Amino acid sequence: MNRLMVAVLWITVKGGLNYPFEDPELSPDMFQGDIGIPPLKQRNGMNTALHLWPNRTVFFEIEPNKFRDEHMALIRQAMNTIQEKSCVIFRNATEAERSSSLLITSQNKGCSTLVLGFRNFTNKMNLQLFDPGRGCFRIGSIIHEFLHVLGFEHQHVAQDRDQFVRIAWENINPEFKINFINNDKISNFSSFGETYDYDSVMHYIPTAFSKNGMPTIIPLKEVGQRMGQRLGMSEIDVRKLNKMYKCPGYV
Repeated sequence: MNRLMVAVLWITVKGGLNYPFEDPELSPDMFQGDIGIPPLKQRNGMNTALHLWPNRTVFFEIEPNKFRDEHMALIRQAMNTIQEKSCVIFRNATEAERSSSLLITSQNKGCSTLVLGFRNFTNKMNLQLFDPGRGCFRIGSIIHEFLHVLGFEHQHVAQDRDQFVRIAWENINPEFKINFINNDKISNFSSFGETYDYDSVMHYIPTAFSKNGMPTIIPLKEVGQRMGQRLGMSEIDVRKLNKMYKCPGYV
């Protein structure tokens, strides 16, 4: 078995996916694998009130007849986790709010979010159906997409990333090198005073968009061994979210 097969099998087993050789957060049809409309600025977390959810409230609708009970339970669990760890709340959208709400659906392959943060149009979060605990229905993957909805970018494009990881451009499929660029100098995104977080639920896996099965993101410090975990929010993720939404005690 060659190195590519070994590497992809490792991703498949480690990530708990139930179909071979694919990570549903790394769709080739999406910006950075799971974002429908690329953000104007590529950093870690939004730092402008315009695109934060009003009153720290995500009003949402779950498209009927798309999910089984066990899927609904995991979606609710992800919401509850975020609510328990921050001042953000989730509330069913009223008829008047639907035009600028979040629609949670399973219409397409992969796990994705249409756009980062709040907009004056319907945002959409797609969760492809997998058995609970696998693919888009790992609890960390659902939380990952909810954090996109709340305004988070991926960790690997944080402004200080080159102090903590080396991007192995030579291993990246040329078609997807755009997913690793972070050369914006006038960003409205912020790390909110927090250090780079290898353990973030927003971090790519080490071999994301590899052309040869070799790592595309290499940690420069020994603590960077859990990059790409999808178990839940890290302590830094929690602090960033609370700072982003100016939760009591974090202002």
